[in-house]
Amino acid sequence: MKRLVLALVMLSCLTVGAGYAGAFLPGGAPAWAPWCMAIGTNGALMSLMALGATRRGRLAPALRWTFIGMFVLCAGAFAFALGMPAAEGAGGALLLGLPVRTAVLLYAVGVVPIVILPFAYALTFETSTLSEDDLTQVRAAHQALQRAVVEGRAQGGEA
Repeated sequence: MKRLVLALVMLSCLTVGAGYAGAFLPGGAPAWAPWCMAIGTNGALMSLMALGATRRGRLAPALRWTFIGMFVLCAGAFAFALGMPAAEGAGGALLLGLPVRTAVLLYAVGVVPIVILPFAYALTFETSTLSEDDLTQVRAAHQALQRAVVEGRAQGGEA
């Protein structure tokens, strides 16, 4: 699972890089460059969250589906905003008091993830955090490091 998530991080970063590179082409940014940015940025965010939530080579199925859903929602919101015709203005349509493009981005990219992601992490907290064995290993490694530092000082090493 960790290799797949790392591959997704790399693919997302390459997609963002392609979007940036497109901006430097003669004649300005091509039509595909903003799409690369929208898809790549969301892919990078979700895959980095998945990488951070991976424990012992596994990602809790609930989190896996949450990250996939958040990617689809956020990338879809950006795709909607990019694909929507430019017809906003003083008499344009409103959605919950905002221009449609702004409302979709604000609510789908800003509000919904803030509501859903904490609950997803809370529901998988017990299975996603360090076990007692993991904590024992971390404590042992810390003590070994402290001993090595003390021994280094005793032998005249750097402080």
